[in-house]
Amino acid sequence: MNKQVAEFIGTFTLVLLGCGAAVIAGDNIGLTGISFAFGLALIGMAYGIGAVSGCHINPAVSLGMVAAGRMEMPEAIKYIIAQVAGAIVAAMVLLIIANGTADYTIAENGLGQNGWGDGYLGEYGIISAFIFEVVATFLFVVVILGATGAGAPSAMAGLAIGLTLVVIHLVGINVTGVSVNPARSIGPALFSGWWSIVQLPLFIIAPVFGAVGAGLLFKSDMLNAESGDVEVSGDSSALRQERDALKRERDQLSADLDACRNASSTISAAAAAPAFTGQSSKPESLSAPRGGVADDLKQINGVGPAMEKLLNSLGYYHFDQVAAWTPAETAWVDDNLEGFKGRATRDNWSSQAKKLAG
Repeated sequence: MNKQVAEFIGTFTLVLLGCGAAVIAGDNIGLTGISFAFGLALIGMAYGIGAVSGCHINPAVSLGMVAAGRMEMPEAIKYIIAQVAGAIVAAMVLLIIANGTADYTIAENGLGQNGWGDGYLGEYGIISAFIFEVVATFLFVVVILGATGAGAPSAMAGLAIGLTLVVIHLVGINVTGVSVNPARSIGPALFSGWWSIVQLPLFIIAPVFGAVGAGLLFKSDMLNAESGDVEVSGDSSALRQERDALKRERDQLSADLDACRNASSTISAAAAAPAFTGQSSKPESLSAPRGGVADDLKQINGVGPAMEKLLNSLGYYHFDQVAAWTPAETAWVDDNLEGFKGRATRDNWSSQAKKLAG
């Protein structure tokens, strides 16, 4: 429930301050100021709630995470419900505030709703609007997935993502008012009249297309940082030696694991832990380390720098995550440690992690 509360607050903040900048202060700060209002609101929330929920505050981002394999659909649905609710409440609050002056009317001043065509800002057509929203959302989610992926400097992720949103607004406000976020569009549209609702489907469909496309690109590993096989500039000789040792060991380790799982006899306590033979299941993962700082997983016996990068790429950054793995979840991790399959069981990571987490 903490995650949904965080997503509600984050989306509420983005819509209230972003759309509020357009409705209340637009004449004073112009399009540039409005662009920065959206981006700075996102940056603030990224550092405010990022450790709780990952700060998606955008249904398209959550669906992009699902497409990239970093989130399960049931959890994404909970996120989306909270995001849309936050946007609707923010639009209602903004409308109440704006009505505090006699000069305000929705027909004249709007509520920061998105749109296109005659009478809307640059009066771009529907094709231009659709293409912009698809492409802008695709690029936005590429930045999000890349900035929160393995090997990226996590402390800078919020800044990079927020500034990207600023640039997208600088380019696209005159085209559609910039959605790239179905929740941000739904909230104001519900209070802005029938024409905004008629145009609303574009601002739901186009961002989802763009976000899912970005997620599938990362899912295909075309944009994922490789783990374990790439020599990183600046590595010490000790790290390179450990990487080489891991490479030499991986084939033998995989063969040993297969032999363990096919054996009918119980493995003695002195040897590796018994292989799990039931249905494996993926442990809960994170899109980024909590608080922007990951635990030093190399303290776990059997986890070196290359292995730590691989675990981070799967969404595991903290000792308490590893400590909570059930046998079914450990089996899933074993099967998904490309090049190092079986290491979690062999070295009993969960038991080690419980001590380190304590």
